[in-house]
Amino acid sequence: MKKFIINTAIFFMLSILSGFPLQVYTQTVAPPLAIEILSSTILNGIAGDYVTVKAQITNTGGNPLNDVTTYLSLMDLDNKMPVDLEDWSVEKGLYIETIESQQILPLEWKIHFIKAGAYALVIIAVTPSSTVPQVSNITQFKVAPKRNLNPGQVLPVALGTPIVLIFILLILSYKKSVVD
Repeated sequence: MKKFIINTAIFFMLSILSGFPLQVYTQTVAPPLAIEILSSTILNGIAGDYVTVKAQITNTGGNPLNDVTTYLSLMDLDNKMPVDLEDWSVEKGLYIETIESQQILPLEWKIHFIKAGAYALVIIAVTPSSTVPQVSNITQFKVAPKRNLNPGQVLPVALGTPIVLIFILLILSYKKSVVD
């Protein structure tokens, strides 16, 4: 033991004298949580649709966990950028006061497809006792653009209105010419 202490002291002194900084490695431990998305791993929809993302969180540790916050993270795969969830989901985060050891709790978010494109969604859980978040598996979804123009309903109005107005003007001009 004495030899170990002397070798350690020599190592530290040589590190300081040689100008090499000492690196202290701290081990980060993720919380004992498992998050699983129960919805399909691939979702499809049209802009304007709503879809419910269902998941579950499990405390895999031996002790209860307090103050667990779960939230969604959404990535736009086309633009390679994170997406602000302000319009996509009313509930961004779900707070869990206590989750007992081996307890499984359901999680649910209602997502509103806002913009067409390809997206990836994960659920993240954070506890105050850990410096590393726990992350679920990835769910990808594609949102197709919504076609707002329906020719079957727009075309009769677009063509019919000018025709009716021209017909009314012709009748008025005919009546005016007959009266004169």
